[in-house]
Parts: sequence; structure tokens; C-alpha cells
Amino acid sequence: MVVGIEKIGKGVSRWYGRVVETASKVNLGTFMMDHVEKDTNVKTDFWSGYKGMERHFPNLVRKKSGKRGENFKQMHRVIMMFKSWLRGTHHSVMYLQPYINEYTYRFNRHKMKEGIFENLMRRMVDKLPYPHKEFML
Repeated sequence: MVVGIEKIGKGVSRWYGRVVETASKVNLGTFMMDHVEKDTNVKTDFWSGYKGMERHFPNLVRKKSGKRGENFKQMHRVIMMFKSWLRGTHHSVMYLQPYINEYTYRFNRHKMKEGIFENLMRRMVDKLPYPHKEFML
């Protein structure tokens, strides 16, 4: 599993996760291309899969993770929150990605509580109709 967080200010504003077969350069690169803007400041550890990604992400900084992940405290905190949610709510997990998707949806909207209904209505109005017969394909 690969995880990325977005930090705005002191806290974590969003998180993204994906199940990957291996932590290879291809899998990590695909994940980063999907979730990270090119000119964003990115901090990673010294895992070999990140080597050479400076070409695509010029603001990429590689740091040692230190003892018990001391350089990535917020990342570890978010991962621990996910694991606690998973263990506390779901007792048996066969396919991890749908659970990651659910947690991502919940986490990334946890600060939107006041405007959740308005956000939902706006998104429904903005989307084109999706006829029932297209669900059956």
C-alpha cells in the first residue's frame, strides 16, 4: 500500500492511498502522477522507488525517515488512524482498495461538515444525467 498526504498549514487536509503489488518506481510514479501536481513540494523517504523522480517533480526532497518515522509524523498518524478505523469498524477485509477508497472519501471531507448538503446538491446539479440503462452495461 502506498499513501500520500496533503498538508496545508499545520494539519493534514487530504490523504490518498492505493494498493500496489510492489513499491517499484513504476507503481510509485503512477500514484504520484495521479495525485501530486508537478510543481508541488514533495517530501519522501530514501526508498529506491523514488530515485530519479526529481525529473517529474522538481521540488521533490528525499529525507531519512529516522527512528520510528520521526520525519514523517503526520503521515504515520494518518496511517494509524486508518488502521484503527479498519480494525474497529471492519473485522475481516478481503479486498483492501474499496476500504481505502471509503476512508479517503470520509477523511477528505471531514472538514466540510457545514456545507456537505450544499456540496452534494451542487455536484448533482453540475453533473450530466446518467440514464439507468447505462448502469446495466
